[in-house]
Amino acid sequence: MKKFSFKPIAFMMVLTIIYTGVLATINEATIDRIQMNNQLRERKAFLYALDIDTSDKNAEEINSLYDDHVQEITVSDKTIYEGYKDDELIGYLLPIEGDAVWGELKAIIAVTPDFQEVLGIDFLSHNETPGLGGRIDEDSFKEQFRNITLDLDKEDDFIVYNPDPDGQVDSISGATGTSNAVRRILNNNLSIYISEVKGELEND
Repeated sequence: MKKFSFKPIAFMMVLTIIYTGVLATINEATIDRIQMNNQLRERKAFLYALDIDTSDKNAEEINSLYDDHVQEITVSDKTIYEGYKDDELIGYLLPIEGDAVWGELKAIIAVTPDFQEVLGIDFLSHNETPGLGGRIDEDSFKEQFRNITLDLDKEDDFIVYNPDPDGQVDSISGATGTSNAVRRILNNNLSIYISEVKGELEND
């Protein structure tokens, strides 16, 4: 009867430990760069919402623009951001989040100080289908939101799609689910900010 050998098992254990160590080292070496890239992507989104062009800027220039134009503040236990141009407050940047078709969606929306007009929006992260719902990242969709008026008398229907008589923007053809999710998420979050944050800002 052939003797059982532990050598193959020991070899596989050693190999597994080596590969795990290599992967851990690679992860440790790249985690800072990943975090920096994520921060840069977020800062570009904030500046885009304020209609500040970053297309020809390097990382250092984008960070400098962000520092010049964006200031983090806390209002009613919520973190929002002030947007400046030429040292003048032009609006507030409001973090937006909610469940879309395929998972959590995060965005940023910039509104004027009186909350009556949208300056712009950008999407920070989502899991929508590329070529369909993922088209919310396209400028042709996002640019529609610039300078649209918000009727503050409405409680939760600030963003309306065409062809509704009060429509301001077009939904994405073939991506009704994502389009409706974006509208719902924006309206729900705006309703909260208007009811809980707007008054506090006006009283400051």
